[in-house]
Amino acid sequence: MTLKERYAGVIDYFIKNVPVAETELNYSNPFELIVAVILSAQCTDKRINQVTPKLFKHFPNAETLAEASPDAVFSLIRSVSYPNNKAKHLVNMANMLLKDFGGVIPSDITQLVKLPGVGRKTANVVASVIYDKPAMAVDTHVFRVANRLGLTKAKNPLQSELQLIKHIPEQYIASAHHWLILHGRYVCIARTPKCEICPLTKWCLFYVKSLVFANEKNISTANNIQMNKKISDKTPHLLQKKATTKTSAKGSPRPTPSSKKFQAHSTSLKVGDKAPAFSGRDQNGKVISLKELKGNNVVLYFYPKDNTPTCTLEACSLRDEHQFLSKKNYTVIGVSADDEKTHLKFASKFELPFSLIADTDMSIIKAYDVWGTKQFMGRIYDGIIRTTFIINPKGIISHIITDVKSKEHGKQILNLN
Repeated sequence: MTLKERYAGVIDYFIKNVPVAETELNYSNPFELIVAVILSAQCTDKRINQVTPKLFKHFPNAETLAEASPDAVFSLIRSVSYPNNKAKHLVNMANMLLKDFGGVIPSDITQLVKLPGVGRKTANVVASVIYDKPAMAVDTHVFRVANRLGLTKAKNPLQSELQLIKHIPEQYIASAHHWLILHGRYVCIARTPKCEICPLTKWCLFYVKSLVFANEKNISTANNIQMNKKISDKTPHLLQKKATTKTSAKGSPRPTPSSKKFQAHSTSLKVGDKAPAFSGRDQNGKVISLKELKGNNVVLYFYPKDNTPTCTLEACSLRDEHQFLSKKNYTVIGVSADDEKTHLKFASKFELPFSLIADTDMSIIKAYDVWGTKQFMGRIYDGIIRTTFIINPKGIISHIITDVKSKEHGKQILNLN
């Protein structure tokens, strides 16, 4: 297999099966992202997501962070790796951001790396996530996965970055960072890669080498068994029994554990069911209820979280098709567990013309049975299952969309029969 074919196969798989890949760090604006990425160095995203809500509550912008003391920041981030250094970096970064860049996160890599605590990897993450630039951030996961697959022959992250950028089409570079990092985090893990569930083995150099090694080992084992058999034929019965037992233990293949196919949770509601009644406040504090919407076709869409890339694509698609949906008597209502304040920021930022209900107690989410187990890149966890219900003017569910196409969800609804 040529290098070109290997890249084509891997990229084609991800385009078809993981069309939208995104950072697992929680953030709602560029300032929050750069802070989270600085903190994430040699630390897990899970830990950072536990720390940042309180940090952002105390220091929501560069102005407040610049006025803070490193000790005050340290007290809020002490559970992350290297908290002393990171606390100093964050305060100094905020000061330079205000002084040299007018409080605006720069988009240029050479400018970004001037900020304290921002290395090349951090700069590439910020440039690709915020500004959608073709920048490849290489962390330990990307470095490992790219080398194992055979996409790179790199001795350091910079070599890996340059080789990946050379061969990956520009429009996919930003996504490729997330593809590789998530694959490394949940499938191609460091010590014991999960080759038995990996969908990339067809193109993986590491997997091919492992098979060759296993075959050579099996041939060697088979030869040993044959030799032992010859010896056992010439020995007394007792010795023969002992030798046979020994070689049998060595030669028997280990049973492969059967793995059950993961099945994601799906709502128990069905087309034709009466839609569960709901009532909740939207981003403007207005009470929205199904009862008051009687007589309209309601698009009730459930999504995981405001300001995350996939949820933003979905919301913007519904926004762009809103006038056409309105002409068909559709009323669009979004629902997530975010609060009213977060909804307001999200709706204002992207000029969303419809209501977003703040279902903080998850009563609507549970009523529509869209909370459950789901899987992403090998990771299994509980969360909101992206689902859209179309409710007719009589309050009956006419369509349930579980295969939501985020980028064109508005058109997806308009094309329903």
